[in-house]
Amino acid sequence: MEVVSRQVALDGDAVRAWAAGALTACRAARERIDAVNVFPVPDADTGSNVTLTVAGGVEAVGHATAGTDAAAVAATFARGAARAARGNSGIILSQWLVGFAAGLADAARAGDDGAAGLVRALGRAAHAARGAVPDPQEGTVLTVAREVAEHAARGAGHARGPGAPSAGARSAADVLAAATDEARADLGRLSEGHDVLRAARVVDAGACALLVVLDALVHTLRTGAGPLREDDVDLRWLPQAGPDVVAGCAPAAGGAFEVMMLVRPTWSGADGLATALQGVGDAVAVVDAGGLRHAHVHCDDPAAAVGLVPPHAREQVVVRRVDEPAPAARGLVVLTVSPGLAAWYATCGAVTLVGPAADAHQVARAAADTRAGRAVVVDAGVGLVAPVADGDQAYDLLAAPGDGPAVVACLALVADPQIAPDVGRAAVERVRAATARGSDGVRDAVVDLLRDAPAAQGVTVVHGHEVDAAAARAVGAAVAAAHPQLEVVVAGPAAGAAWWVGVD
Repeated sequence: MEVVSRQVALDGDAVRAWAAGALTACRAARERIDAVNVFPVPDADTGSNVTLTVAGGVEAVGHATAGTDAAAVAATFARGAARAARGNSGIILSQWLVGFAAGLADAARAGDDGAAGLVRALGRAAHAARGAVPDPQEGTVLTVAREVAEHAARGAGHARGPGAPSAGARSAADVLAAATDEARADLGRLSEGHDVLRAARVVDAGACALLVVLDALVHTLRTGAGPLREDDVDLRWLPQAGPDVVAGCAPAAGGAFEVMMLVRPTWSGADGLATALQGVGDAVAVVDAGGLRHAHVHCDDPAAAVGLVPPHAREQVVVRRVDEPAPAARGLVVLTVSPGLAAWYATCGAVTLVGPAADAHQVARAAADTRAGRAVVVDAGVGLVAPVADGDQAYDLLAAPGDGPAVVACLALVADPQIAPDVGRAAVERVRAATARGSDGVRDAVVDLLRDAPAAQGVTVVHGHEVDAAAARAVGAAVAAAHPQLEVVVAGPAAGAAWWVGVD
């Protein structure tokens, strides 16, 4: 679509239009970006994560007071994105937005507007994005953010040489369009500077997402505050990769699970959290989320990562498998008070919320993270009281009186191709359970429970924190040897009794 270049002021209404347009563009580009997502892990979700991140920013902007200045609306957009951020890509983009908003505020104080103000905002944005991760990687979105800022500065005449245009000679729209086009033209070369991207022969997915967001801003600056339609989004430059690209790439970062949590900055250990997380995993980021900090790590022991932050200082703790299953008709969400069981639930394919409480917003967020049309939410005794959400974040609530019954419900649900909530409810109602102390107590409990349920086919044993993993395995093996006709599952550690035993 041909557009006429003109100077459009980046005021509050324009930022709102940009935010909405960025979401439209990210939704349109999501699948193509997912298909080239191989770094830091080949999990094909950068496009999805960025879309959900931007959606959180748009929701926040929707609640902002109309008529506020550009910097204020941009800061609201950034805070909403930072709190809603998903994955490493979402964290980095949210911090780029935080820096962009800060740059607009700096520009307003300095009296810079038009191209000059834009250059200042792009520079702050690139710096903030790089500061989001303790181990910044060249050849990724961080390099592209810096390149866009530098191209814009030259285009606006801030890096003058003989014959360079004056700062006021070009509109902000023309400066940004040219800078974005130059970075896009260099994207292949820049990505080749990273070992993983070069080996996979793809460009960086996060960089693609940033360029899509910048294209939406160019559209706003050229056309005013009108909405960006999906037909206006030009995706011809984005690669069209097949599923073999992601499937054939080894992860550059270790860790089977992704952990994300909001942390209160008043906690004394908040400033050292990034370093502490590097001790338990990779792909670490700890960033500003508007009054909170948003932490991200890939690790093999989610409980160790969660345990770095005391319960009173953390909220919205989300654990999920890095190689998450493909989207299905229904997804699975588990609410638990037991960090030690988060890995077990996530291995079942659940998006797991860990905490003493969970509100409807957090649960709807987790349901959306399943990427399913509807989710089954297993509440393992957290006590959620919330209405069923509408639309893409719809879910069915299944209450389980503790982690033991929740484990039984999950086993039933994942064995069912439809993940039907009634299957989980029926399993919770059927299970006969008891608590026990010691290995002898577990074996006795199984015998007693089988008297009441002679047709049982399985035994589930959930152990507490005082039982080490080796002892738990030994008990499971002993039960299996004594009852070879039964399927025996051992899980833990959970909060509560030393041993919970259920037969189904």
